[in-house]
Amino acid sequence: MNVRQRQGQKTKKKIIEAAIALFHERGFNNVTVDEIVAVTNTSKGAFYNHFTSKHEVFAEQFKQIDQFYVEHLVPQLDADQSVIERLTRFLELQMNYLQDELGWDVTRTIYEQELSTERSSYFLDPDRPLYDILFTLCQEGIDKGEFKEGYSAHDIVTVLIHGMRGVLYNWSLNRGRISLADEQRMMFGALLDGLSAE
Repeated sequence: MNVRQRQGQKTKKKIIEAAIALFHERGFNNVTVDEIVAVTNTSKGAFYNHFTSKHEVFAEQFKQIDQFYVEHLVPQLDADQSVIERLTRFLELQMNYLQDELGWDVTRTIYEQELSTERSSYFLDPDRPLYDILFTLCQEGIDKGEFKEGYSAHDIVTVLIHGMRGVLYNWSLNRGRISLADEQRMMFGALLDGLSAE
C-alpha cells in the first residue's frame, strides 16, 4: 500500500468514526454529509470518494461489527465447552457489545435503513462473517449430536438469526429501556433448549 492509499484509508476511517458518533448522538436522519465533512475537516469530494451516501457509512460499520465478532468474540469461546455453551456465550457477548457499544438508537436506525427498497440489505448477505461463525458452530454441534435430529446447520442458523432480529427490534422499539442482556438470555435460552438433543 503506497502513501496515498494509506492516507485514503486513514480518511475513510476518520469519516466512519465521526459519522457513527454523530448518528449515535443525534440520530441518523438528523445528520447531514456537510456536518460529517465539517467534523472530520475533510471535503465533500473526500466523502464521496469513499461513500455514495450516509447509508454506505452504515454498511461499512456493519462489516466492522462482523469483523469485531471474528477478532474479539470468537477467541473468547472455550473450545472445551459444548457447542450449545459456546453459542450461548457468543450470543451473550454479541448482545452486550451491541448494547454497550452501539446503543439502541443506532441499532434502530440500522433496521430502519435496511428496510429500504432502494438497495439490497446487508442482513441478507450470505457471505457475512456472522453467518459463517454461526454455521461453523452449528455444523459442529450437529456432528457431535448436540442438536435434535432433522435440523440442518442452515435451519439452526436461520432460527438464531430470526431470534437476533426479534430481540434487537424489540429492544429498539422499547428505546433501550429494557435490558438487552435479559431479553437475549430468555430468547436464546428457549431457542437453544428447544433445539438441543438433551
